[in-house]
Amino acid sequence: MIRRLNQRTVLCAVAFAAFAFLVDFEMAQAESSLESIKMLQSLTSGDEGSLAAARAIKQLGKANDVTLVQSLTAMKGATPIGRNWILGLANSLYRKTGKSKASELTHFLSDTNQDGEARYTVFQWLTANNDKLRKELLANMKQDASPELRYLAIDEAMKSKLEILQLSSLLEAARHPSQVVSIIEKLKVLGETIDQSKQFGFLPKWRLIGPFDNVGTVNFDKVFPIENDGVKGLFKAEYEGKTEAVIWREETSEAADGMVDLAKTFSNEKGCIIYALTEFESEKDQDAEVRLGCINGNKIWVNGQLAVSNEVYHTGSQIDQYVEPIRLKAGKNQILLKLCQNEQKESWAQKFEFQLRICDSTGKAILTKGR
Repeated sequence: MIRRLNQRTVLCAVAFAAFAFLVDFEMAQAESSLESIKMLQSLTSGDEGSLAAARAIKQLGKANDVTLVQSLTAMKGATPIGRNWILGLANSLYRKTGKSKASELTHFLSDTNQDGEARYTVFQWLTANNDKLRKELLANMKQDASPELRYLAIDEAMKSKLEILQLSSLLEAARHPSQVVSIIEKLKVLGETIDQSKQFGFLPKWRLIGPFDNVGTVNFDKVFPIENDGVKGLFKAEYEGKTEAVIWREETSEAADGMVDLAKTFSNEKGCIIYALTEFESEKDQDAEVRLGCINGNKIWVNGQLAVSNEVYHTGSQIDQYVEPIRLKAGKNQILLKLCQNEQKESWAQKFEFQLRICDSTGKAILTKGR
C-alpha cells in the first residue's frame, strides 16, 4: 500500500513537473514572440536590422501563439520598414488560416482605429473574387480613415454618372491629388468652377529674399543671419547676399498647383540660396502637417522650430513630397523656407521652385484665415 502510494505520488509529481515545464515553455515562447514583434515594430534600415528581422519572422512563423489579427494589429505605430516585415508575416498567416477567419477579419476592417494599410490588406482579402461585397463595402468608405480605402471608394463612385451635388460631396471627401483634379474637371464641364489652388490649400503669397551663396553646394547647413532672425521672429529689411545687399520682394503664385517659380523670379541664378517667408493664421491651437513639393534642397522652420530638412537636388518633385507633423498656435504662425539651388547646367536641372500647403493628418487642406 505504501509502495503503491509512493508510485502514485511519483507519477503525480512527474505529471505536475511536465505540466509546469509546458506552461513555462509556452510562456517563454509567448514572451519571445512579443519581443520579436516589438523589435519588428521599431525596425530601421540597415543590414543588421534586416538579419534580425529575418530571424524574428522565422521564429514567429513557427510559433503557435501569434494570430493573424495580432500581426495586423501590430502594424499600427510600426516604422515603415517594420510595417513591411509585419505585413509579410500577416500574409503568411493568412495563407495558412485566413479563410477560416472571415468574421474576425470583418471586425478588424470595421475598426477605423487600426492601421490603414492593414485594413486595406484585409479589404483585399475579403473581397477577392467577390465584386458584390467589394461594392457594398466601398459604398460606405468615402470618408474612411485609410487613404487607400478612401481612394478606392471614391474611384468606385466616379464610375457612375454624377450631378454637381454628388461631385461636390466627393470633392470634399477626396484626398488623392489625381482624384481632386479629376473631380474639379468634371465639375467644370457641368459649369461649376473651383479654385484648384485653394482646394488644395496651397499658400500663394510669399516674401522672398536672395540670392545667398551656395556655390559648390556647401552652404546647406550654414546658418545665415536670416535664420537666427527667424528664430527671434524679427527680420531686417536688408541682408548681405551672394554678391550685394538684397531686400525682400513680394511674390504671389497664380498657378493652379501653387508652384512658386524661383528660377523665373531670380533670373535662373545658380549656386544660390533663396529664403521664402509667409504667415499662416490658424483659427485655433491644432496639430497639422506641413506638406512641401520641391525639387531642390530645402529646410522649413515653423515659428522658429526646424520642421523639415532635405539636402537633395533634382531628384524629382511632386505634391506632398515631404510631409512632417507640426503644431500650429491660434493666430499668426511664421513659416520660413530655405531653398537651395546647385550649379548643374543640364536642361532637366533648371527647375528651382516649390509648392507648400498645410493639412490635417488625412491630407485635407487647412486654410489660413482669409484664404
